[in-house]
Amino acid sequence: MKSISLYTRPTNDVTIIQNYFLDHYLPAANGEYVKLYLFLFRCACAGRAITVSALADTFDHTEKDIRRGLSYWEKLGLLELTYGEGDELLGVSFLDLPVEETAAAAAEEQPADTLQGVQEESEYLTSSDEPAASAPVSIPKPALSPDRVKALKDSEDIRQLIFIAEQYLGKTLSPSEVSNILYFYDVLHFSADLIEYLIEYCVSKGSKSARYIETVALAWSQEGIKTVQEAKDSTNLYNKNYYTILNTFGIKGRGPAKPETDYMNCWLNEYHFTLDIIQEACSRTIAQTHQPNFQYANKILEDWHKNGIKHINDIRQLDIRHQQNKKAAAPKQKAPSAPSGNKFNNFHQREYDYKKLEEQLLNR
Repeated sequence: MKSISLYTRPTNDVTIIQNYFLDHYLPAANGEYVKLYLFLFRCACAGRAITVSALADTFDHTEKDIRRGLSYWEKLGLLELTYGEGDELLGVSFLDLPVEETAAAAAEEQPADTLQGVQEESEYLTSSDEPAASAPVSIPKPALSPDRVKALKDSEDIRQLIFIAEQYLGKTLSPSEVSNILYFYDVLHFSADLIEYLIEYCVSKGSKSARYIETVALAWSQEGIKTVQEAKDSTNLYNKNYYTILNTFGIKGRGPAKPETDYMNCWLNEYHFTLDIIQEACSRTIAQTHQPNFQYANKILEDWHKNGIKHINDIRQLDIRHQQNKKAAAPKQKAPSAPSGNKFNNFHQREYDYKKLEEQLLNR
Protein backbone atom coordinates (compact mmCIF):
# COMPACT_ATOMS: atom_id res chain seq x y z
CA MET A 1 0.00 0.00 0.00
CA LYS A 2 1.39 3.37 -0.99
CA SER A 3 1.93 6.08 1.58
CA ILE A 4 -0.40 9.05 1.53
CA SER A 5 1.25 12.41 0.93
CA LEU A 6 0.02 15.20 3.16
CA TYR A 7 0.05 18.87 2.21
CA THR A 8 -0.82 22.10 3.98
CA ARG A 9 -0.68 25.73 3.06
CA PRO A 10 2.18 27.56 4.79
CA THR A 11 0.99 30.55 6.78
CA ASN A 12 2.66 33.29 8.74
CA ASP A 13 -0.63 34.46 10.17
CA VAL A 14 -0.02 32.75 13.53
CA THR A 15 1.78 33.96 16.67
CA ILE A 16 2.70 31.23 19.15
CA ILE A 17 2.95 32.12 22.84
CA GLN A 18 4.43 29.69 25.34
CA ASN A 19 1.95 28.19 27.78
CA TYR A 20 4.29 29.04 30.64
CA PHE A 21 3.81 32.74 29.91
CA LEU A 22 0.03 32.32 29.83
CA ASP A 23 -0.01 30.26 33.04
CA HIS A 24 2.42 32.21 35.21
CA TYR A 25 2.94 35.76 33.89
CA LEU A 26 -0.38 36.71 32.33
CA PRO A 27 -2.62 36.33 35.46
CA ALA A 28 -0.52 38.68 37.60
CA ALA A 29 0.20 41.33 34.97
CA ASN A 30 -1.71 44.51 34.23
CA GLY A 31 -3.97 43.99 31.22
CA GLU A 32 -2.40 46.88 29.30
CA TYR A 33 1.06 45.41 29.87
CA VAL A 34 -0.13 42.04 28.54
CA LYS A 35 -1.55 43.67 25.39
CA LEU A 36 1.74 45.50 24.85
CA TYR A 37 3.77 42.29 25.25
CA LEU A 38 1.57 40.28 22.88
CA PHE A 39 1.53 43.02 20.23
CA LEU A 40 5.32 43.43 20.41
CA PHE A 41 5.77 39.67 20.17
CA ARG A 42 3.52 39.58 17.13
CA CYS A 43 5.58 42.37 15.50
CA ALA A 44 8.83 40.55 16.33
CA CYS A 45 7.57 37.30 14.78
CA ALA A 46 6.57 39.16 11.61
CA GLY A 47 9.83 41.14 11.48
CA ARG A 48 7.89 44.39 11.65
CA ALA A 49 9.68 47.55 12.81
CA ILE A 50 7.94 49.69 15.44
CA THR A 51 8.58 52.88 17.42
CA VAL A 52 7.57 53.97 20.90
CA SER A 53 5.43 56.76 19.47
CA ALA A 54 3.69 54.31 17.12
CA LEU A 55 2.99 51.99 20.05
CA ALA A 56 1.57 54.92 22.01
CA ASP A 57 -0.74 55.77 19.09
CA THR A 58 -1.79 52.13 18.66
CA PHE A 59 -2.86 51.73 22.27
CA ASP A 60 -3.94 55.36 22.82
CA HIS A 61 -1.39 55.77 25.63
CA THR A 62 1.44 58.17 26.33
CA GLU A 63 5.00 57.22 25.45
CA LYS A 64 5.72 57.18 29.17
CA ASP A 65 3.03 54.51 29.63
CA ILE A 66 4.64 52.41 26.89
CA ARG A 67 8.09 52.73 28.46
CA ARG A 68 6.64 51.79 31.84
CA GLY A 69 5.13 48.64 30.33
CA LEU A 70 8.42 47.71 28.66
CA SER A 71 10.26 48.25 31.94
CA TYR A 72 7.79 45.95 33.70
CA TRP A 73 8.57 43.04 31.37
CA GLU A 74 12.28 43.84 31.54
CA LYS A 75 12.15 43.52 35.33
CA LEU A 76 10.59 40.09 35.00
CA GLY A 77 13.40 39.03 32.69
CA LEU A 78 11.23 38.56 29.59
CA LEU A 79 12.60 41.53 27.63
CA GLU A 80 16.02 43.06 27.15
CA LEU A 81 15.93 46.76 26.29
CA THR A 82 18.78 48.49 24.49
CA TYR A 83 19.22 52.25 24.89
CA GLY A 84 21.28 54.80 22.98
CA GLU A 85 22.23 58.37 23.78
CA GLY A 86 19.63 60.46 25.52
CA ASP A 87 17.87 57.37 26.87
CA GLU A 88 16.59 56.61 23.35
CA LEU A 89 15.15 53.11 23.02
CA LEU A 90 16.97 51.34 20.19
CA GLY A 91 15.99 47.70 20.55
CA VAL A 92 13.71 45.21 22.29
CA SER A 93 14.83 41.58 22.54
CA PHE A 94 12.54 38.79 23.71
CA LEU A 95 14.33 36.51 26.17
CA ASP A 96 13.66 32.80 26.49
CA LEU A 97 12.34 31.46 29.75
CA PRO A 98 15.11 29.80 31.78
CA VAL A 99 15.51 26.11 30.97
CA GLU A 100 14.87 25.29 34.60
CA GLU A 101 11.51 27.07 34.61
CA THR A 102 10.47 25.64 31.24
CA ALA A 103 11.24 22.15 32.49
CA ALA A 104 9.17 22.84 35.58
CA ALA A 105 6.25 23.97 33.44
CA ALA A 106 6.53 20.83 31.31
CA ALA A 107 6.68 18.71 34.43
CA GLU A 108 3.31 20.08 35.51
CA GLU A 109 1.81 18.34 32.48
CA GLN A 110 3.11 14.94 33.72
CA PRO A 111 1.41 12.59 36.21
CA ALA A 112 2.14 13.31 39.86
CA ASP A 113 4.29 10.20 40.31
CA THR A 114 6.79 11.41 37.65
CA LEU A 115 7.31 14.90 38.99
CA GLN A 116 10.22 13.91 41.25
CA GLY A 117 10.06 17.12 43.18
CA VAL A 118 10.34 19.46 40.18
CA GLN A 119 7.91 22.33 40.67
CA GLU A 120 7.12 25.73 39.26
CA GLU A 121 9.56 28.47 40.32
CA SER A 122 8.73 31.72 38.60
CA GLU A 123 6.54 34.24 40.37
CA TYR A 124 5.37 37.75 39.76
CA LEU A 125 7.81 40.47 40.90
CA THR A 126 6.20 43.63 42.25
CA SER A 127 7.26 47.07 41.02
CA SER A 128 8.64 47.88 44.48
CA ASP A 129 11.34 45.19 44.38
CA GLU A 130 14.72 46.25 45.65
CA PRO A 131 17.16 47.77 43.19
CA ALA A 132 19.63 45.18 44.42
CA ALA A 133 17.44 42.49 42.88
CA SER A 134 17.45 44.14 39.48
CA ALA A 135 21.05 45.29 39.53
CA PRO A 136 23.24 43.87 36.78
CA VAL A 137 25.30 41.27 38.62
CA SER A 138 27.13 38.47 36.89
CA ILE A 139 29.38 36.22 38.94
CA PRO A 140 30.43 32.85 37.51
CA LYS A 141 29.34 29.99 39.74
CA PRO A 142 32.22 27.54 40.29
CA ALA A 143 31.16 23.91 40.30
CA LEU A 144 31.54 22.12 43.64
CA SER A 145 33.18 18.73 43.61
CA PRO A 146 30.91 15.70 44.21
CA ASP A 147 32.70 14.99 47.49
CA ARG A 148 32.18 18.56 48.68
CA VAL A 149 28.50 18.47 47.70
CA LYS A 150 28.02 15.22 49.64
CA ALA A 151 29.81 16.63 52.69
CA LEU A 152 27.66 19.77 52.64
CA LYS A 153 24.41 17.85 52.23
CA ASP A 154 25.34 15.69 55.20
CA SER A 155 25.90 18.73 57.44
CA GLU A 156 23.23 19.72 59.92
CA ASP A 157 23.23 23.37 58.77
CA ILE A 158 22.44 22.47 55.16
CA ARG A 159 19.78 19.92 56.05
CA GLN A 160 18.11 22.49 58.27
CA LEU A 161 18.36 25.17 55.56
CA ILE A 162 16.78 22.90 52.96
CA PHE A 163 13.93 22.12 55.34
CA ILE A 164 13.36 25.83 56.12
CA ALA A 165 13.53 26.79 52.43
CA GLU A 166 10.92 24.17 51.56
CA GLN A 167 8.63 25.58 54.24
CA TYR A 168 8.97 29.13 52.87
CA LEU A 169 8.63 28.10 49.22
CA GLY A 170 5.89 25.56 49.90
CA LYS A 171 7.45 22.82 47.78
CA THR A 172 10.25 20.28 47.53
CA LEU A 173 13.43 21.98 46.33
CA SER A 174 14.69 21.15 42.86
CA PRO A 175 18.34 20.04 42.44
CA SER A 176 19.29 23.47 41.11
CA GLU A 177 17.71 25.19 44.14
CA VAL A 178 19.66 22.91 46.48
CA SER A 179 22.77 23.72 44.45
CA ASN A 180 22.10 27.43 44.94
CA ILE A 181 21.92 27.01 48.71
CA LEU A 182 25.24 25.13 48.68
CA TYR A 183 26.71 27.93 46.57
CA PHE A 184 25.51 30.66 48.95
CA TYR A 185 26.90 28.75 51.90
CA ASP A 186 30.23 27.46 50.56
CA VAL A 187 31.25 30.04 47.93
CA LEU A 188 29.61 33.31 48.98
CA HIS A 189 30.25 32.36 52.63
CA PHE A 190 26.76 33.30 53.76
CA SER A 191 25.85 32.07 57.21
CA ALA A 192 22.86 29.78 57.66
CA ASP A 193 20.97 32.66 59.31
CA LEU A 194 21.69 34.96 56.37
CA ILE A 195 20.53 32.38 53.81
CA GLU A 196 17.34 31.84 55.81
CA TYR A 197 16.71 35.60 55.86
CA LEU A 198 17.50 35.80 52.13
CA ILE A 199 14.74 33.31 51.32
CA GLU A 200 12.33 34.93 53.78
CA TYR A 201 13.03 38.37 52.30
CA CYS A 202 12.49 37.27 48.69
CA VAL A 203 9.23 35.51 49.55
CA SER A 204 8.06 38.62 51.42
CA LYS A 205 8.70 40.64 48.23
CA GLY A 206 6.35 38.34 46.33
CA SER A 207 8.86 36.11 44.55
CA LYS A 208 9.77 32.45 45.05
CA SER A 209 11.81 32.32 41.84
CA ALA A 210 15.21 30.63 42.15
CA ARG A 211 16.64 33.15 39.71
CA TYR A 212 15.39 36.09 41.74
CA ILE A 213 16.77 34.65 45.00
CA GLU A 214 20.15 34.08 43.35
CA THR A 215 20.20 37.63 41.94
CA VAL A 216 19.56 39.15 45.37
CA ALA A 217 22.23 36.91 46.92
CA LEU A 218 24.82 38.00 44.35
CA ALA A 219 23.94 41.66 44.91
CA TRP A 220 24.38 41.25 48.67
CA SER A 221 27.69 39.51 48.11
CA GLN A 222 28.95 42.36 45.92
CA GLU A 223 27.85 44.77 48.63
CA GLY A 224 29.88 42.87 51.22
CA ILE A 225 26.87 41.87 53.30
CA LYS A 226 27.67 39.06 55.74
CA THR A 227 25.07 39.35 58.50
CA VAL A 228 21.29 39.50 58.73
CA GLN A 229 21.42 42.98 60.25
CA GLU A 230 23.57 44.28 57.39
CA ALA A 231 21.08 42.84 54.92
CA LYS A 232 18.16 44.49 56.73
CA ASP A 233 19.98 47.82 56.89
CA SER A 234 20.86 47.66 53.19
CA THR A 235 17.37 46.81 51.92
CA ASN A 236 15.75 49.42 54.16
CA LEU A 237 18.29 52.05 53.09
CA TYR A 238 17.79 51.35 49.39
CA ASN A 239 14.02 51.60 49.78
CA LYS A 240 14.26 54.82 51.74
CA ASN A 241 16.79 56.52 49.44
CA TYR A 242 15.12 55.53 46.18
CA TYR A 243 11.63 56.50 47.26
CA THR A 244 12.87 59.76 48.77
CA ILE A 245 14.36 60.70 45.39
CA LEU A 246 11.19 59.65 43.55
CA ASN A 247 9.06 61.73 45.96
CA THR A 248 11.32 64.75 45.37
CA PHE A 249 10.57 64.39 41.68
CA GLY A 250 6.85 64.11 42.51
CA ILE A 251 6.73 60.46 41.40
CA LYS A 252 4.42 58.42 43.62
CA GLY A 253 2.50 55.18 43.44
CA ARG A 254 5.16 53.12 41.67
CA GLY A 255 8.65 51.74 42.12
CA PRO A 256 11.69 52.98 40.20
CA ALA A 257 12.28 51.69 36.66
CA LYS A 258 15.59 50.14 35.63
CA PRO A 259 17.06 53.28 33.96
CA GLU A 260 16.06 55.31 37.03
CA THR A 261 17.76 52.89 39.45
CA ASP A 262 20.89 53.03 37.27
CA TYR A 263 21.02 56.80 37.66
CA MET A 264 20.32 56.66 41.41
CA ASN A 265 22.92 53.93 41.94
CA CYS A 266 25.47 56.17 40.24
CA TRP A 267 24.57 59.19 42.39
CA LEU A 268 24.57 57.22 45.64
CA ASN A 269 27.33 54.67 45.12
CA GLU A 270 29.71 56.16 42.54
CA TYR A 271 29.46 59.87 43.31
CA HIS A 272 28.73 59.17 47.00
CA PHE A 273 26.35 62.12 47.22
CA THR A 274 24.15 62.55 50.28
CA LEU A 275 20.39 62.70 49.85
CA ASP A 276 20.20 66.45 50.43
CA ILE A 277 22.56 67.08 47.51
CA ILE A 278 20.58 64.77 45.22
CA GLN A 279 17.31 66.38 46.31
CA GLU A 280 18.73 69.82 45.52
CA ALA A 281 19.57 68.64 42.00
CA CYS A 282 16.07 67.19 41.61
CA SER A 283 14.48 70.45 42.80
CA ARG A 284 16.55 72.47 40.33
CA THR A 285 15.55 70.05 37.57
CA ILE A 286 11.85 70.54 38.31
CA ALA A 287 12.35 74.32 38.42
CA GLN A 288 13.99 74.30 34.97
CA THR A 289 12.09 71.56 33.11
CA HIS A 290 8.80 71.53 35.08
CA GLN A 291 8.83 67.71 35.06
CA PRO A 292 10.89 64.83 36.49
CA ASN A 293 13.93 64.35 34.28
CA PHE A 294 16.61 61.96 35.48
CA GLN A 295 18.92 62.78 32.59
CA TYR A 296 18.82 66.52 33.34
CA ALA A 297 19.42 65.90 37.07
CA ASN A 298 22.30 63.59 36.18
CA LYS A 299 24.01 66.40 34.23
CA ILE A 300 23.76 68.67 37.28
CA LEU A 301 25.15 66.01 39.63
CA GLU A 302 27.85 65.05 37.15
CA ASP A 303 29.01 68.67 37.08
CA TRP A 304 28.96 68.86 40.87
CA HIS A 305 30.97 65.65 41.07
CA LYS A 306 33.61 67.09 38.72
CA ASN A 307 33.77 70.22 40.92
CA GLY A 308 34.37 68.15 44.05
CA ILE A 309 31.04 68.88 45.77
CA LYS A 310 30.87 66.99 49.08
CA HIS A 311 28.42 69.05 51.16
CA ILE A 312 25.28 71.07 50.48
CA ASN A 313 27.18 74.26 51.44
CA ASP A 314 29.72 73.53 48.69
CA ILE A 315 26.92 74.02 46.16
CA ARG A 316 26.27 77.54 47.42
CA GLN A 317 29.98 78.38 47.14
CA LEU A 318 30.02 76.96 43.61
CA ASP A 319 26.97 79.09 42.73
CA ILE A 320 28.73 82.20 44.04
CA ARG A 321 31.86 81.45 42.00
CA HIS A 322 29.70 80.83 38.94
CA GLN A 323 27.96 84.21 39.34
CA GLN A 324 31.30 85.98 39.86
CA ASN A 325 32.75 84.37 36.74
CA LYS A 326 29.60 85.33 34.84
CA LYS A 327 29.94 88.97 35.87
CA ALA A 328 33.64 89.01 35.05
CA ALA A 329 32.95 87.64 31.58
CA ALA A 330 30.16 90.17 30.88
CA PRO A 331 31.15 93.29 28.79
CA LYS A 332 31.74 96.33 31.00
CA GLN A 333 29.59 99.47 30.52
CA LYS A 334 31.49 102.60 29.49
CA ALA A 335 31.45 105.55 31.90
CA PRO A 336 29.99 108.79 30.47
CA SER A 337 32.77 110.76 28.81
CA ALA A 338 33.59 114.41 29.64
CA PRO A 339 32.64 117.08 27.10
CA SER A 340 35.19 117.26 24.36
CA GLY A 341 37.27 120.41 23.91
CA ASN A 342 36.06 121.23 20.36
CA LYS A 343 34.93 124.69 19.25
CA PHE A 344 31.26 123.95 19.89
CA ASN A 345 31.75 123.21 23.57
CA ASN A 346 34.73 125.45 24.35
CA PHE A 347 32.72 128.37 25.78
CA HIS A 348 30.83 129.23 28.95
CA GLN A 349 27.39 127.64 28.90
CA ARG A 350 24.56 130.08 29.68
CA GLU A 351 21.84 129.33 32.18
CA TYR A 352 18.29 130.54 31.53
CA ASP A 353 15.36 131.21 33.91
CA TYR A 354 12.60 129.86 31.66
CA LYS A 355 9.81 130.89 34.07
CA LYS A 356 10.96 134.51 34.08
CA LEU A 357 11.22 134.56 30.29
CA GLU A 358 7.66 133.25 30.02
CA GLU A 359 6.33 136.06 32.29
CA GLN A 360 8.08 138.67 30.18
CA LEU A 361 6.52 137.37 27.02
CA LEU A 362 3.01 137.36 28.54
CA ASN A 363 3.29 140.94 29.84
CA ARG A 364 4.25 142.45 26.50
